[in-house]
Amino acid sequence: MIPERLAHSLRAAAPGGVAAFDADGTLWREDAGEAFLRHLVGLGWVRLPDGSDPYEAYERAVDRDKRSGYVFGAQLQAGLVAARLDAEAARFAREWVPPRIVRDARELLGSCVQAGLRPVVVSASPLPIVRAAAALLGFRDFAGIETRTDASGRLTAEVVEPVTYAEGKVQAASRFGPLTLACGDSLSGDLALLTAAPIAVVVAPTRGSPLADEALRRGWPILSQESV
Repeated sequence: MIPERLAHSLRAAAPGGVAAFDADGTLWREDAGEAFLRHLVGLGWVRLPDGSDPYEAYERAVDRDKRSGYVFGAQLQAGLVAARLDAEAARFAREWVPPRIVRDARELLGSCVQAGLRPVVVSASPLPIVRAAAALLGFRDFAGIETRTDASGRLTAEVVEPVTYAEGKVQAASRFGPLTLACGDSLSGDLALLTAAPIAVVVAPTRGSPLADEALRRGWPILSQESV
C-alpha cells in the first residue's frame, strides 16, 4: 500500500518528470538477468571456450566486483543474434515475470502514471531481458547494460556507456528527462539514484535490508517486496 505521505508527494509533483524504477528486487522478486542467463546456459546458447560453467564464472565475477560482474553477464551474450535473443527473452519473461511482480511497486507505478510522470526502468541486468520483462508492466522506456550489435545483427562484447549500476543509473535516467522519483531495493546499486531524486522510495523484504536501514535514517518511505 502506498503511504499517504508518498501519495501526497506524487500529487504535488510537476508532470513530465521521470519516475525511475530499478527492476530486479523492485518491480519483481529475484533477478531476471540471472534467471535468464541460467536459461541461456541451459539452452546451450551461452558457452565458455574452456567448457567451464558460464554461470559460475559470472557469479565469481560479481563476487569480485559487482559493476564489472554485471557487465560480464551482458558480455556473455556476445555472438548471439540480437533478434533471436530478444524473441527468447520475450518468451522467457512472459512465464517468469507475472508471478513475481511486486504488488506495491506496481501500485506505485500506477500512481506515477496518474501524476503525469514518465516511468522508466533502469536496471543492471542485460538490456534484452530488461526490455522484455519491463514491457509486461507497461513500460516503454528502458535502460539496462547494453552491448553493441555488429553489422550482421549479432551482439558484441563492446559495452555502451553508461553502465547502469550505481552512478551509471543516474546518468541513464537523466537521458529521459528530469528525475522526479526513484525506486529501488539495493544499497550498492540504487543509493546514488535514490539520492539524486526529489522523491525516493525503497522496496524491501519483511526481514529488512541494508537499504531499508538507510531509508529509515533518511525518512524515505519503504514499500513491501511481497508479490501479487
